[in-house]
Amino acid sequence: MNSLEHTALIEETNGAEPLLSVRSDTRVDTGRWWRRSRLWICVTKNDVVVLAAARRIYIQRFAIADCQGSHYCHTTGQLVIEAGEELRHSRLAMSPVDALDVLNAIDRMNTENSQS
Repeated sequence: MNSLEHTALIEETNGAEPLLSVRSDTRVDTGRWWRRSRLWICVTKNDVVVLAAARRIYIQRFAIADCQGSHYCHTTGQLVIEAGEELRHSRLAMSPVDALDVLNAIDRMNTENSQS
């Protein structure tokens, strides 16, 4: 994660460091001339953040509790985030191993938050 992306993440989460950050293969337009920027998915203690940053910043945050239906689609090779709200990018291309890491982190944080 570059410094611009990290700064945007810290500002969005009010200083909370991510427990897991995974760079997806999905690219979005962030105002770069020659190519698009990759989307990151970051799991914090209470939230999941999807972001990309360059000249423009795309960032969307939603509660972990809303991600119960999230899953990995083996057919398309995408992590499907079902957050109960309209997401601009709810399908993120990534390897099965990375998707499993994200899903496990979401499940672990959801379990810890429900026990507290």
